[in-house]
Amino acid sequence: MTHSPLAAPVIRSGWTWAAFNPSRPATAALALIALFTLLRLIAAGFVGLGVDESYSVAVARDLHLSYFDHPPMHYWLAHAVEPVVGVGRWSRLPFIALFAGSSWLMFSLTRRLFGATAGLWATIALNLAGFFTLAAGSWVLPDGPLIFFLLAATSVLAHSWFSEDGEDEHAAPAGGLLSWLAVGVCVGLAGLSKYQAALYCVGLGFFLLTTARGRRQLLSPGPYLAALAALAVLAPVLVWNADHHWASFAFQAGRGTPGRFKPQGPLLALLGQAALLLPWVFVPLAVAAVKAARLGPSAERSWLLLMLGAPAIAVFTLTPLLGPLGLPHWSMPGWLLLFPLLGGALAQADRAHRWPRIWAVASLVFIVVAGALAASDAATGWLGQRLAAQFRRGDPTAESIEWSQLRGVVAASPLLREHGAFIAALKWNEAGKIDEAVGDQTPVAVISDDARQFTYRHPLSGFVGHDALVIGKLETVKARLPTLAAQFKSVRLLAPAALGRDGRSEMLIGLVEARDLKSALYISAKSPK
Repeated sequence: MTHSPLAAPVIRSGWTWAAFNPSRPATAALALIALFTLLRLIAAGFVGLGVDESYSVAVARDLHLSYFDHPPMHYWLAHAVEPVVGVGRWSRLPFIALFAGSSWLMFSLTRRLFGATAGLWATIALNLAGFFTLAAGSWVLPDGPLIFFLLAATSVLAHSWFSEDGEDEHAAPAGGLLSWLAVGVCVGLAGLSKYQAALYCVGLGFFLLTTARGRRQLLSPGPYLAALAALAVLAPVLVWNADHHWASFAFQAGRGTPGRFKPQGPLLALLGQAALLLPWVFVPLAVAAVKAARLGPSAERSWLLLMLGAPAIAVFTLTPLLGPLGLPHWSMPGWLLLFPLLGGALAQADRAHRWPRIWAVASLVFIVVAGALAASDAATGWLGQRLAAQFRRGDPTAESIEWSQLRGVVAASPLLREHGAFIAALKWNEAGKIDEAVGDQTPVAVISDDARQFTYRHPLSGFVGHDALVIGKLETVKARLPTLAAQFKSVRLLAPAALGRDGRSEMLIGLVEARDLKSALYISAKSPK
């Protein structure tokens, strides 16, 4: 047997907390997945949709081949369940189910590479990592389907190339063209979820070039069949972009525009990634990655994972040297693929030390307690109310406030009873909240130079000559009032509406009665009137 040094043999006897039942780690993994799935379902019932989620479910009302800012997968999922669950919190159901599947794929992948106990530890660690267990685990975002299909592709590779008992480590790879076809389909589906899937392909290319196994594969038709399959699955994205002047690709490429040199950029990026994963998960995960790098290509199991994950981590950590800092979750698909390494390291450490069990228990307590506090605050706003001095910028969960009270405002508006009248939002993220609440009553358009998918959902050009009820946060509306006066024939500021939880007024919504839209061209504060 030639297990990687990162791996640990399956423990057949003796007590191990992590496995619950030391002889049945698969059963323990299923129990763990069921527990966290239940917790996510409970939280989903209490917590309103965040800004990005509201935007997603709003634009998902319309089915398209693809969309402006992301590929279509998470929009398709939200659209598919809308007839059953409506538009709102329960749009999260397919994403919660997907993460349960991702957790099982993590167990299966790690079991194949490093043993069943390592698989259980990898599953535990994944569900204790902040970003994965919270955002990717349940929110209506592209990350959920992305990680599911990346893990599926990696599982196919691992089951094709490596035997579970570690024998024949350097033998000719099995699986053949059918396995490569499956990899291509999975990568294509990941690409339909989020563009970061391209970096997975870069990592796979690195593995093929740096290992004897991989170079043999490059002489076979398998990788090229996979590439064709991935492109075929990605056809909806390519067709949509070709029909819309490559708008989505241009938007994403523009987010990394180079600027001045910032030597502190990579450190800030890593700190953001550590905070998102939780520092006590990030550190052992990084240590496991360094150990895999030291072992090099000769330890193919760990090298495969490192190569698949490294490009995303490197790109979004080094880009801030010359470009914008970006968002820390952009690198998460890379860190995802290192969790089997962490599972192997934790399984090995657990054989001789108590700290992995203490680490797991403490992390679980933190996740459950912090999650319960965050969910209860998102539902009631008690934290911002009691600690107003500490949260001068507002309650940290305020973006989960649902704007459903606008339904009454819209129903009572005499202007919106007129033929052709519409609702105008002033920001794409506020438009998502508005559309989630009232998009089935009245069309919502966006008057902004950054309308995202609303540019295509309800083009402003279709409302020229019509009246609008302009809705937005009061500060947004007041700031834009002078430009609205240039955009419409007449405008009249109405009394604001109040939104909040538990009957409180936590947010004032500005309302403007705007008559006769003169032009669909966006007028900014700097534009000549």
